[in-house]
Amino acid sequence: MDTMSSTTATYVYVGSFVMPQPGKHEGLHVFRLDNDTGALTFVASYVPGLNVGSFAINYKRGMLYLTDEVPNGGQIFAFSMDPSTGGLTERGHWPSYGTQPSGIALANSEDMVIVSHFTSRTGITTVAGDAQSGYHIERRFDDATTVLFTLDDTGCSDQPSHVHVHAASGHQSKPSCLHSVSLSPDGSFLIECDMEKDQLVTMTIDYASHQLRLQAIRDVPQGSGPRYSAFHPTLPIFYVNYEYRPIIEVFIYSLGGDYGSLGTVDVLPENLNGGPGVLLSDLRVHPTGRYVYTLVRGHNVVSAFAVHEVSGRLRRIQTATINGISPKGCTFSPDGRFFYIAVSVSNEVQVWTIDDNGLLAPTQATTTVPRPSAITMVELTPP
Repeated sequence: MDTMSSTTATYVYVGSFVMPQPGKHEGLHVFRLDNDTGALTFVASYVPGLNVGSFAINYKRGMLYLTDEVPNGGQIFAFSMDPSTGGLTERGHWPSYGTQPSGIALANSEDMVIVSHFTSRTGITTVAGDAQSGYHIERRFDDATTVLFTLDDTGCSDQPSHVHVHAASGHQSKPSCLHSVSLSPDGSFLIECDMEKDQLVTMTIDYASHQLRLQAIRDVPQGSGPRYSAFHPTLPIFYVNYEYRPIIEVFIYSLGGDYGSLGTVDVLPENLNGGPGVLLSDLRVHPTGRYVYTLVRGHNVVSAFAVHEVSGRLRRIQTATINGISPKGCTFSPDGRFFYIAVSVSNEVQVWTIDDNGLLAPTQATTTVPRPSAITMVELTPP
């Protein structure tokens, strides 16, 4: 009997990303993980034109979803995953009903996906009025949307079940730029990070009617640019990092989505300053819930934090230099022993080890990938 045929294998899916523009973006790449060394072995690449914003995994259907983050109408792609090889077969793609779809999350019922749109911050100028009433200038933007899609029997969709349009606001008609969406562990509410308006947006999902309900909008410090939120696996805690300020904020929440801040922690040591060009990127909670990690571009470092087992508050334990330029995305091996960093400008995915105290150390296992950004892991068991 071939015992390997029934052994669970881990596959790594890496998306290439170039700032939204026409042309070749290099697509989607699949690797097999060596569970002993953490090294990656190339399997295949798909759809070179894809500009991957983020991933969502549907284990029930064996499907991988991603956003194609392009302007003038982004798309959602659905692929089935071959449990024997990790290879992909495209099952369909459809409009995201917004521009630059950057975030995607799977509802707990596994029959819906929610998509957030970064949206263009470049408006158009129009002139309204007439000679009698007078003329005035209006500035307009693409609709910034959060969209819920119901999946059919094939795991795809063609029409949204609900579209929430976030209105532009303020004296200069500032648009929403919804960089990410995260779903609470119990699936009762979601959080979006609005980088342009400096707001956190919470919504609930009506699972019966497949509708989104706007719950609350919370202002955060002006100019901070909230980028990602990440939920703790067991504590009623989530974390938010800010692209333009080197801090992580800790929030405590109740069932239903009411929440409050427990304070912030500095991402960088005193000898490293924030400022122009210093931009936080990905934010991840370790599978054990004991540690949190975030990436910092500009300084090209990764900071690690210990999580208080009761309060969920953070204590920085390490800031390590990444031998590369512009770390964008990161993830863990399923057993939590390895940490993977997608280093965009350096065109590589780096493998780091995580010790029992949450400290990181680089390995020599580095894989070349064109402009890597989003990265995720999936355990598959052959039939």
